[in-house]
Amino acid sequence: MDLSARRSATKFTSLIFVLLLLFLGFSLSANLFAWLRLDDLQRGQKETYIPMFFNTPFSLSRNSADANYLEQVAESLIFLRLNVSPESVKAQHAALLRYFDKESRVQMQDILAGEADQIISNNVTAAFYLTDMQVYPHAGIVDFSGNLKTWIGKREALPDIKRYRLTLAYRNGLTTIKDFKEVVDEKKK
Repeated sequence: MDLSARRSATKFTSLIFVLLLLFLGFSLSANLFAWLRLDDLQRGQKETYIPMFFNTPFSLSRNSADANYLEQVAESLIFLRLNVSPESVKAQHAALLRYFDKESRVQMQDILAGEADQIISNNVTAAFYLTDMQVYPHAGIVDFSGNLKTWIGKREALPDIKRYRLTLAYRNGLTTIKDFKEVVDEKKK
């Protein structure tokens, strides 16, 4: 009888030990899963801002921005590039270059330097009047069009309707420009 109770106690102790190891395994895997998801939870937390000089409130998380934010950033960047004079073009283009990502910064630096040289040598002043803007927040694309008025010296040129596409990236709370180009309508050519 004593031998039977001892075997029964050993089986019971072994069963408890295996169950505890099983619970430890579940606990470790659950903690690992929670640790891996913690970063997503922190970065996915949206905050709403209502800053001065912006038209509407916008929401941001660490890895996503809503359409209002992209629209307002695009307006600022549009005017840095297109509202220029010989006195302001270099400073505005330098400020704009800080937003370009590393892959496209060198290429855009050459393009903006060429534009600045033409503006300074020809004494050109330009003003862009925005008429339409379409934002695609999931792709980070902002399409806009408007009238570009230019003055060469004191003589005003005819206004020109221009369309542009601005491709933005928003990651880890940082907004960068991937591409900023004029959209040429093939039908008009």
